[in-house]
Amino acid sequence: MIAYETRYDNLLSKGYEENIQTKGKYAKESEKTLLNRLTKYKSNHLLFLRDFKIAYNNNLSERDLRKCKLKQKVSGCFRKQSGNELYCTVMSFVETCKRKQLSILESIEKAFTGRPVQL
Repeated sequence: MIAYETRYDNLLSKGYEENIQTKGKYAKESEKTLLNRLTKYKSNHLLFLRDFKIAYNNNLSERDLRKCKLKQKVSGCFRKQSGNELYCTVMSFVETCKRKQLSILESIEKAFTGRPVQL
């Protein structure tokens, strides 16, 4: 963990050094702003190294879409619009159960027996 933090700091130092050498007012401003934000929020950026409940990124939408894209890639495509919609509905249910730390099989069983779980 310390090695990652050291590497992060080294990359920031290198970025500041290269920013000094960059010509042009506007390029320096945007680079400097990014470097300052990376420095200011270093503990937030590296928090996933200490707390494993935190994802390495915060883009849930991208992760959800990745599953659909993988399904499409493996099977070639979704044959019908209805199949696509059904797949998305099922995956939405499953992912919601995961996020709420509910048993997926138990939740599906309850949904089919007319006792849907409160999501």
